[in-house]
Amino acid sequence: MADGSYLIEVDRLLRPGGYLIISGPPVQWKKQEKEWGELQAMARSLCYNLVTVDGNTAIWKKPSQAACLPNQNQFGLDLCSTDDDPDEAWYFKLKKCISKVSLSEEIAVGSIDKWPNRLSKPSARASFMDDGVNLFEADTQKWFKRVSYYKRSLGVKLGTALIRNVMDMNAFFGGLAAAVASDPVWVMNVVPAKKPLTLGVIYDRGLIGVYHDWCEPFSTYPRTYDLIHADGINSLISDPKSGRSRCDLFDVMLEMDRILRPEGTAVIRDSPDVINKAVQVARSIRWTTQVHDSEPESSSAEKILVATKTFWKLPLTSG
Repeated sequence: MADGSYLIEVDRLLRPGGYLIISGPPVQWKKQEKEWGELQAMARSLCYNLVTVDGNTAIWKKPSQAACLPNQNQFGLDLCSTDDDPDEAWYFKLKKCISKVSLSEEIAVGSIDKWPNRLSKPSARASFMDDGVNLFEADTQKWFKRVSYYKRSLGVKLGTALIRNVMDMNAFFGGLAAAVASDPVWVMNVVPAKKPLTLGVIYDRGLIGVYHDWCEPFSTYPRTYDLIHADGINSLISDPKSGRSRCDLFDVMLEMDRILRPEGTAVIRDSPDVINKAVQVARSIRWTTQVHDSEPESSSAEKILVATKTFWKLPLTSG
């Protein structure tokens, strides 16, 4: 706690007006009086309001207004430079400064519409992006049409007990998750680390998600998801500047196979050439495959691969 790095990162993650709850050491813990004092001093430096202390549990409230720094504090805390982007969080070292939130009042706890209205209304963070509101609304409408097509024409069992855990590998604004909000599913929205940093918009919608680079393993247990969706799978492994592949499609699909349940479904959308390659990989890892045209109204040339991970085991060997 000496340099405050822990609470600085907590402050970056916590929504204005949000609550920080610490239960256990060092809160009023024997032989940790010094650490408990430092924790309280650090919270005061961030202008957090101590709501209550009950036994070994303490609750603070983050101010809803812009950061109170710079102020006189023993930790030498100051605001980050104007070119700091608090959304950048993939392979970044912990900061020694406090990120300034430009839309603190608009995204504060209590300022965003309640569920389920927040799911379909563009948040302040979306409107802050170039043409963000139009992109948000178009993305929302697109995914409602796509999900309807998946259910009606492609036989994807969304809305049934067969699909409970869903992963969207290229979530953008979380449009897929919003389109299945009325289904009994839980969606992990993954924002690729080399694409626009839209994770804040996803949380504003009342959804959850993470950043990830799909050229690396995803931190989860094997056989976790019933459905994995990859929109534009080739873009997940391509360098956004050069367009060159940073890793191999086979490796990405092998990772999908690791986290997909047996008899789970993978839906992959991309150009015909990429889908042909994906079909070859899918068959090599014993998935069954069906390739479909995209939605009739989309006028897109892309294809949709719907694959099922088969339940198989290695044959027993004698001797």
